Amino acid sequence: MSVIVGVLCSDGVVIGSDSSRTGGPGEAPALGQPVKRTHVVAGDLIFASTGQVGLGQRLEATLCELREDSRFPEWQHMAIARSISAEAMRDFASTRSDLAGFGALVAFRCATGFHLCEFTVGQLQPEFKRPESWFASLGPARATADSLLGLVHRTFITGGRPSLEEGIFAAAWALQHTIALRPGRVQGPPQIAVLTDHPADPIRPARLLSEVEVADELGKVRWVEEHLGQIRRLLCEPGGQ
Repeated sequence: MSVIVGVLCSDGVVIGSDSSRTGGPGEAPALGQPVKRTHVVAGDLIFASTGQVGLGQRLEATLCELREDSRFPEWQHMAIARSISAEAMRDFASTRSDLAGFGALVAFRCATGFHLCEFTVGQLQPEFKRPESWFASLGPARATADSLLGLVHRTFITGGRPSLEEGIFAAAWALQHTIALRPGRVQGPPQIAVLTDHPADPIRPARLLSEVEVADELGKVRWVEEHLGQIRRLLCEPGGQ
């Protein structure tokens, strides 16, 4: 079992995943050594995949080949999405791959700005996230992550897209929430990558967060959850609001 999440921010994109190793259709989840599911390609494209790890590796190779084209930054976002879908499907068809359970989230910058695109599970059909629906989850545990992201959308971040810092926190919370509620099935640690709209380094605007940075975000998650726990005591007090 695995989960990946994406957040379209006002100043960039965040994509993250768990570290679970997922077998083929019908196979039991294999826990053990963490598997890398979140990647940075060519310094300005990020993606994460759910499903078989080998298919994710092949998608990474496809993305690398597309990004090597010097015209990539000049393309329209829908043309890029169609190319990713078509080239990936062509590669998978060459070995008659079973795409059941396989999907991906991809973020990139191009002539039309920065974008977060969902490639649907089993079909890899592209769907771009919009400012009014700024988060996405994929994988067998997506319902758990979606419930947390929906709560954040409704109560913490209202009136538009989150900032990049808020998006990182939301992704970390959703991933940790899913890992905590699915012990033995969804494996940590969370992996998080960011694509910034106004990078300090314009040549390589995408990067993976370090273990220390992820740990800092999880510390914020614990702080928020501890404060939410205090609400119960307030509700139980006589006359509590």
